[in-house]
Amino acid sequence: MKRIFTLLGLLAVGASAWATGPADLSEQEDGEGTIKLPNTVILGIGQDTDTDYLDLTRRNSGPAADGADLLRDIPGLAIGRFGGRGLEPVIRGQSQNRINVLIDGSYVHGGCPNRMDPPASFASVNGFDRVVILKGVQTLRYGGGGSGGTVLFEREAEPGKDGFSGSVNLSGSDNDLNHDAAVSARYSNGAYYLVAEAEDRASDNYVDGDGNEVRSAYAEDSRHLLLGLRLPAEARLELGYELTSAQDALYAGAGMDSPFDEVKNYRLKYQRPNWGPLADLSAELYAADVEHVMDNFSNRPLTAPMAMRVPSESDTHGGRLLLEFHAVDTAAGPLAWTLGLDSQQNQRNAVRLMGPDPSSVQRVNSYMWPDARLDQHGIFAESILSLSETTDLRMGLRYDRVKALARAADADPPGAPLRSPNQLYLAYYGTDHQAPVREDNWGGLLRLERRMGAGWTLFAGASQTLRTADASERFLAANNPNPAARWIGNPGLQPEQHRQIDLGGQFIGDAHRLDLVVFADWVDDYILRDRAHGQDGIALDDGASIYRNVEARLVGAEVDWAHAVTPDLELTASMAYVRSRNVSDGRDIAQTPPLSGHLGLSYELANWSMGATLRWADRQNRVDEDPAVGSGLDARKTPGYGVVNLYAHRNVGSLGVVRLGVDNLFDRTYANHLNRANLDPFNPDPVQVNEPGRTLWMRYQMTF
Repeated sequence: MKRIFTLLGLLAVGASAWATGPADLSEQEDGEGTIKLPNTVILGIGQDTDTDYLDLTRRNSGPAADGADLLRDIPGLAIGRFGGRGLEPVIRGQSQNRINVLIDGSYVHGGCPNRMDPPASFASVNGFDRVVILKGVQTLRYGGGGSGGTVLFEREAEPGKDGFSGSVNLSGSDNDLNHDAAVSARYSNGAYYLVAEAEDRASDNYVDGDGNEVRSAYAEDSRHLLLGLRLPAEARLELGYELTSAQDALYAGAGMDSPFDEVKNYRLKYQRPNWGPLADLSAELYAADVEHVMDNFSNRPLTAPMAMRVPSESDTHGGRLLLEFHAVDTAAGPLAWTLGLDSQQNQRNAVRLMGPDPSSVQRVNSYMWPDARLDQHGIFAESILSLSETTDLRMGLRYDRVKALARAADADPPGAPLRSPNQLYLAYYGTDHQAPVREDNWGGLLRLERRMGAGWTLFAGASQTLRTADASERFLAANNPNPAARWIGNPGLQPEQHRQIDLGGQFIGDAHRLDLVVFADWVDDYILRDRAHGQDGIALDDGASIYRNVEARLVGAEVDWAHAVTPDLELTASMAYVRSRNVSDGRDIAQTPPLSGHLGLSYELANWSMGATLRWADRQNRVDEDPAVGSGLDARKTPGYGVVNLYAHRNVGSLGVVRLGVDNLFDRTYANHLNRANLDPFNPDPVQVNEPGRTLWMRYQMTF
């Protein structure tokens, strides 16, 4: 670490210091107001939002199932469905730990080895003011990895004025009898402020376009409390607690359901502007403790040969310290810069138990997460150098020290032929896990942005990021007498190294807005979930699910266009495409979304609006669906579809806002291409889940 602090010291006094502040990531001043930068989407959730630069597409849709469902209509972002909640966002063909998801500044890693509860599922759909989506690598400040992008669920906790204020949100739909009720209350005086929020959501199973019932029901409660103190010198201290609990969540795409899933999140934040003459200081600590249970008998008839239950835990603790230095004049131009430290520790335990019936599920089948621990400590520096009034150069450098360890790798389930995690690792990779895995990962970023005449902004970016293997990729150890139902992590995985470029531009005129981006990602040591076919480094050829490093290439493009036909009538369209290729084996990478987009028409006056949207996706033929020769993670080649949605809104003044709509107007039967791998020990084949059929919905929002 000594060389890191030496390097940062040189950066702090040199002409090439590094920085960026939070506002610089998503918005810039153009002399006439604030505009959205290319590659960035800011999704407004609250009622009082600035429509001059916020993307409000989700406000024209029905009740969201979880935080990922809020992002459904954003160009270049796809959703993988497993059940009614626990949806998985995919940005530019990358998902899971290739996307950094932060909830109010903290990381939350789900408690399910089969990802029934990915991080975005813990974000209350009414509890945040905005969601910022950074596509690709635009900053290094939110942790290592993030090669696909970053999703930030953000709150403005401090009330804008003293006294009482709050909001009420109610929504419902007819297809799944979904209901959502959320209340927020705030009190502020000169010394402190209090925030209390509560949300209750539940859904029954929905039906698809053919009238078939899809297992998707769930019930969820969320509570959030925050105390803020206003300190001298404009400093601020906030202490927050958030509890999100889901019960009886059903999953059509899995052999198990989740009777219980809960996260307790603690946050402490301190902000001090003008800390000294040159910088703003911010610091935060967080803890997110997840408990999860899945089984095959609590919420469905037991049809499998054995009853199975998997209790698991995932505890994440961390913090971040930032010094954001004010812009200073240099020979090259004004320079603003930031130095930061962050730390994150995640511990996961999951044991699969089995028994002849639900009353005797006691025998250990697998130590699926054998006390897996991942520690990541990072230091980074970023800057924005204004080369001229129209040209900015963004630069960044990051170092992460990683340590991974499975303390229960030698834990041995009772009875043959079950094997300990180390015995499974040794059988499939020729090596077991004895000593901690350590990595030194470096990342860098360069990005040039130039505001041209006639409304154009052009940019070019290049980056290198490294992503370490997560707990499942490195340490998962699922036993089964049938090799095709085994799932084994690889302790010897190398970190993914992404080298990316993206080029594009944005045009904003009197009646038009156009965003255009093309990107490419060369990945060394891509972590691929595959089947054991005796490949290089794989000792067996029995079809078990394994992980290995391969070379990969991802290329794609995104277009987002809007045209004001009249001051009240707007036409919008978007299109996104990505292709992911396993270069080592000469085959496509599974779970890559197809060419997709939307076409929309909206009419808006002062107090009401109405519109229609066509969401479409092309057929996906580039798949990896045969487990005999590949991974078999794609359920099938997926046909294309087109779905029409209608919506309207009415502002009734002090009484609030009412929104009505119908999704899937023509009751189409369709499924997104993205499905999820199945951890069912008796049927490991992936299952593709149909989307809801025709759904009438209503949303009501009032602030006071």
